[in-house]
Amino acid sequence: MMNKYVVIVIGITVVIISALTIINTPSDTTILLPSPYAEDRASAVKVIADGLEYPTGVAVLPDKRIIITEQTGKALILNSNGSQLNNYEVTDNYFDEGAGLLGLVIHPQFVNNHYLYLYYTYKNNDNQTFNKIIRLQEKNNSLSEAETIIDHIPASKLHNGGVLKFGPDGKLYIGVGDTTNSELAQNLSSLAGKILRVNDDGTIPSDNPFPNSSIYSYGHRNVVGITWDFNNNTMYASEAGRIGNDEINVIKAGENYGWPIEECGNLEESLFINAEFCFTPSIYPSGILISNSTELDYYGKLIVATLKGEHLRSIDPISKDQSSILTGYGKIKDVTEDSDGSLYLITNNRDFFDNGGGAIDKLLKIVKNN
Repeated sequence: MMNKYVVIVIGITVVIISALTIINTPSDTTILLPSPYAEDRASAVKVIADGLEYPTGVAVLPDKRIIITEQTGKALILNSNGSQLNNYEVTDNYFDEGAGLLGLVIHPQFVNNHYLYLYYTYKNNDNQTFNKIIRLQEKNNSLSEAETIIDHIPASKLHNGGVLKFGPDGKLYIGVGDTTNSELAQNLSSLAGKILRVNDDGTIPSDNPFPNSSIYSYGHRNVVGITWDFNNNTMYASEAGRIGNDEINVIKAGENYGWPIEECGNLEESLFINAEFCFTPSIYPSGILISNSTELDYYGKLIVATLKGEHLRSIDPISKDQSSILTGYGKIKDVTEDSDGSLYLITNNRDFFDNGGGAIDKLLKIVKNN
């Protein structure tokens, strides 16, 4: 019999009374992993760089230079052909199983201000673990003038989130994990298990859903991918479930996405937002984007990097049709698109315990096969 639960709202803090039992009721959006996939032969794959160490994020600058973050604490600046121009090392980075340098984003006005942002884990002088976000400025292939814009974000060895993305409103959105303390996802006094929204200098926008709070949505397990359909301002976020029940959600201001009470499910009188897409068995969706180019015939499609699934997936948000873009390179951590419509992705086959057997990870580029 399903455990009953009671929700009491005190101020802006949601308190869950009784056991936080996960309700694994599949929603009508549950999509099982199709097999086999038909590969798209209209595209060609190029290895741009290899020898990467625990890569976590990739971004392409307006002039085609490439930035890659490595969990060990380095931000690499590469030429368009993959040759390394320079690197920036985060000196207080704390690298652990699911902690370290986890994400980056380029400012939408980079051509004018040359700003980029990094999200990483560190330990303070009291040996306490936190995540923070710094803003750097790129000059002549070097990163400098580091400025902390958000500090003391909850952290742990696992579930640190780390994705950074700018929205169509020019605000910075941040995925923060529940730090394996799942109850915090429902607690609006904690930043854990949330998506945050801030100005580009880290201050809190006046139109956020909760007064004087950077929290935009809550009830998340570990958001690791964020993107927008800029044509209709629809925001998507990806996160892995506990055992299956991976989610891609449509994110709306102030809404509760259910963790840890509910995954993907649809209670008769649900208090939560149901997942737009739910994957069982797990594919572990990671980096995501909505394609803004017709170059590879993915315009308007949701492109999803998968870790457990070990493929790059295309999803039509309207028809819900899904297909594989790329397989055969192992775990795929992140994906981005340049102004020409080419896709760049990073593999993530070597984990903290080196279960990849010393695998060397790569930066791949998918281009039109002329």
